Amino acid sequence: MTFATFQRMAFAAGFAVFTLTACAGSGGLPDDPFAGSGSALAMVPVSHTDRYAVNIFVDKYWAGDADANGSGGGSAACCFPGMKDWSKPVTVTWDWGTEEDPKTKAITMPRERHSVQVNFPPGGPHQDPDWRKSDAYLCVILRDRNTAELAFSPSRSGCVSK
Repeated sequence: MTFATFQRMAFAAGFAVFTLTACAGSGGLPDDPFAGSGSALAMVPVSHTDRYAVNIFVDKYWAGDADANGSGGGSAACCFPGMKDWSKPVTVTWDWGTEEDPKTKAITMPRERHSVQVNFPPGGPHQDPDWRKSDAYLCVILRDRNTAELAFSPSRSGCVSK
């Protein structure tokens, strides 16, 4: 390897390092749910419809999938960051899963993407001196094909019953 080739490679590597550090930004990681101002909440998706939902997101945070009619619900995904201002709306996005005829395997309902803007319950999650009574879960409730609702609960099973 000649000196000129080595010099060009060193310059390119230095330029790449400089560019990447300039783009990195400062402060905490913006994608870190634990970087919020309050306690992070586990998310529990529940579908009270006759279809299952996949890839449920609250803003950019994945909440999981939900079986039809609330059956098998209650699984929690980590995490939605604690916020200073719970009055700001968020976007809930989900896909209704593909439905097919069990005999013919013909698709009877295609996958459908939905997105709605929703508000948190007023006042944010309840905090209690007894940690077992504090809201630790954000419930993502699908009421019908085009409606999502958010609620807080101290338990995963509490989300299924909302």
